[in-house]
Amino acid sequence: MSEKPRVLVVDDDRAIRVLVARIVERAGFPVDTASDGAEAIEKIRRTRYAVCVIDLMMPNVNGYEIVEFIGRHCAVGDRPAVIVITAVAESSAIVRLDGRIVHSIVRKPFDISVLAELITATATMATEQSAEKTDEGDATVLPFPHTR
Repeated sequence: MSEKPRVLVVDDDRAIRVLVARIVERAGFPVDTASDGAEAIEKIRRTRYAVCVIDLMMPNVNGYEIVEFIGRHCAVGDRPAVIVITAVAESSAIVRLDGRIVHSIVRKPFDISVLAELITATATMATEQSAEKTDEGDATVLPFPHTR
């Protein structure tokens, strides 16, 4: 593939959104940002993303709703891999996420270098998986990258 995988960063906290976008740029990937879930959904409708880095708790349209949108409206082979960034500690909140769409969950505060490696590995695997898709559009689960 000649085109670099594109990443969408969604967070209502401007400082975190800008920081994660810089991490993505430094990792060498083109990045778009959204300040809320509604804006993210509009961007997902118009653009193919390999990875979406999504804050879970946002006002109005939250991260759960973005994941649900991706599950309902993106074809299996065209779904972005989702990395959730959250301060939520309750496992009941995490269990609600669709494991077929959510690749990883990163808790705030996060290690910048670990997040960069995770985004890079996820974008690379999503791109390779997309390139290897069969004509039937079979999807496989992306393996969790071992960064240590």
